[in-house]
Amino acid sequence: MQDASRRCDPPRLLSYTWGDEAEASEVTFELSSRAGDVLLVITHRRLGDRKRIVGVASGWHTHVGILIDHLYSREPRPFWTTMTRLQDEYEKRIAAE
Repeated sequence: MQDASRRCDPPRLLSYTWGDEAEASEVTFELSSRAGDVLLVITHRRLGDRKRIVGVASGWHTHVGILIDHLYSREPRPFWTTMTRLQDEYEKRIAAE
């Protein structure tokens, strides 16, 4: 399936627009083989301002961390406290304009 807002190549690729038309961004999930493991790459484009970039980066980081916890049968980390801590980290990492 492919059109202007979606691309899908199971099980390797899923890409779609996210949000309303005025502020739509594009998120892409790619899976590939790497040394016997699976590499997940998430790319989120057209995010606009720095505040949104920081929020999205810390959000994806938190979601992936929780996914990893589930994959390894660990107690999942708490979402909001983890995201708040990561937002502080990304505030420092992502250069101010």
